[in-house]
Amino acid sequence: MKQISFCVLAFLFLASCNTKSGSNENSNSTTENSTEISNEQINNPATASNPTATPTEFAIMSFKNTEHNFGDILENQKVETTYEFTNTGKVDLLINDCRASCGCTVPNWPKTPIKPGASGVIKVVFDSAGKSGENNKIVTVLANIKEGSIELKFKASVRSLK
Repeated sequence: MKQISFCVLAFLFLASCNTKSGSNENSNSTTENSTEISNEQINNPATASNPTATPTEFAIMSFKNTEHNFGDILENQKVETTYEFTNTGKVDLLINDCRASCGCTVPNWPKTPIKPGASGVIKVVFDSAGKSGENNKIVTVLANIKEGSIELKFKASVRSLK
């Protein structure tokens, strides 16, 4: 019984060591001037740029195109495309993550808020190594939009070098 009590106390002590308290100027926590975006900001559009926003006010990602066709490419070739968008909503657009359907696809997206009326680009690189044949890939963009996410798609016909 003493061992269980000791383990519980040790756990509570260690857990309390990881909490942040007070206002430390050198703290790693997000500040007003920070460009990092927290998950809380993504999930709550009122915190983005307008603290009085109602739950019906979301950022809106208006894309020029959400699909791309690379056509015929050679195996082992790396190709890239960009998906241009504009925030046509009334609050800052906060992109939390871009998730590719395959490790052969690497997305790169803006990590700072996109103001209403401003534009941005999501760049996607596809590595066709070992991917011969028809390829249909998806990049899921997670953001503070009404739908929560949007899919960007591309396809490529990879010809083998053999």
